Amino acid sequence: MRQLSLGQKVHAALVQGDTADAAALAQEAGQPDLFDRVNAVATEEPVPSFLHSALCAMSLPVRRPADEMMPILRQDGQYTLAITPKPVLVSDGPNQRLVQRGVPYGALPRLILIHIMSQAVRGRTRQIRLGESFTDWMRRMGYRTISYGPRGSATLIRQQLDRLLACEWMIRWQDEDAQGVREFGIKEIKLTTEYVGSDRPGGAFMREIILTEGFYDHLKDHAVPINENAIRQLRDSPTALDLYTWLAYRLPRITARRPAVLSWNQLAAHFGNEGSNIRKFRQTIRDAWERQVSAVYPEARVDFDSGLIRLHPSPAPLQQTVLRLGALTVVPKSEGFKSSEPSDLETVEQRPLGDRFLERLRHNVGVAQSRAWLREATIAQQSDGLRLLLGSRFLADWVRTNFDHDLREAARFVGLAKAPMIEVRRT
Repeated sequence: MRQLSLGQKVHAALVQGDTADAAALAQEAGQPDLFDRVNAVATEEPVPSFLHSALCAMSLPVRRPADEMMPILRQDGQYTLAITPKPVLVSDGPNQRLVQRGVPYGALPRLILIHIMSQAVRGRTRQIRLGESFTDWMRRMGYRTISYGPRGSATLIRQQLDRLLACEWMIRWQDEDAQGVREFGIKEIKLTTEYVGSDRPGGAFMREIILTEGFYDHLKDHAVPINENAIRQLRDSPTALDLYTWLAYRLPRITARRPAVLSWNQLAAHFGNEGSNIRKFRQTIRDAWERQVSAVYPEARVDFDSGLIRLHPSPAPLQQTVLRLGALTVVPKSEGFKSSEPSDLETVEQRPLGDRFLERLRHNVGVAQSRAWLREATIAQQSDGLRLLLGSRFLADWVRTNFDHDLREAARFVGLAKAPMIEVRRT
């Protein structure tokens, strides 16, 4: 029988209905803030954010490297990611000069990437604006104030952002068949080739970024949904952010009955530890899991044994149980996003009108948005027409507000006079 982590134990106590017991359990373990983490995520509707799967699998440096100009190399099975810092032109009075900014590191560039990719996927746009909007998002992340000046948080954010924008990204795939023939492929992915900005008095800044078309198209198909509420609780720990996003990427994709198994050296390669001081690395990961990640992703089923790591099939973070502590009711997890593609023996015309509408709506909003917002959507036939049923008022309000054009287009596509009304599914 699997042993629960500390975060999962606190979550289980909360689910059983005794808030005091859950808080006492965290207090007795010397982790009083652990209960706050569990409670903050367990009692709030998940808010979808997104990160590219390559960055979930292969991470940035946790701290400032000894040589900031060396490319970052990460491996994930057959894939290798290289992130190379490039010099950029900066103004030096009336003159221009090339400056090497170095590689990004720490928690801030991770938060910046999540913000950029979430804006792109949710807004379905390549044009991302950072500045006041990013400051608002940082406050939503739990940063009470954004300070300015040479050592202010805004300055640190701007520096890490500019490092990110100056980097080039390259992914190499390689494999070898039974005859010893080696095959490989290389893809260069640039986050952006065009951005403008302003640096304002006191440290405030603005950046407007246009994601490259290639990266944006790839992101739409490879965006991993994560929970913004969880990111808020992990915001100060790059290791916890890496572990959370890696598990969010890996666990929902495991379909075999037997767990996926990997060694600590393999995990170290994902996280850039490169096998140095593996004992310390193992302890760091275990601590991040016990006291941080399991608190915000309690449905994750993973065993961090001393010799091996076992990953079991688990629901995605956005499919977590949500507690209503007023009367303490539990909202069950959904069954996950299911494709509505027709089978080979079933023509489009033979399928019910509601199924065809839902398929078209999912096509319109894209794979990542469908997984985030429409994973549990169903169609019901009422006497006065079709209803699009969603699992909560939060989901219904979001879809109604943000997908109005897609709803109307899907209705026209299948021949409906108007889009179905959106309602909350009754339990």
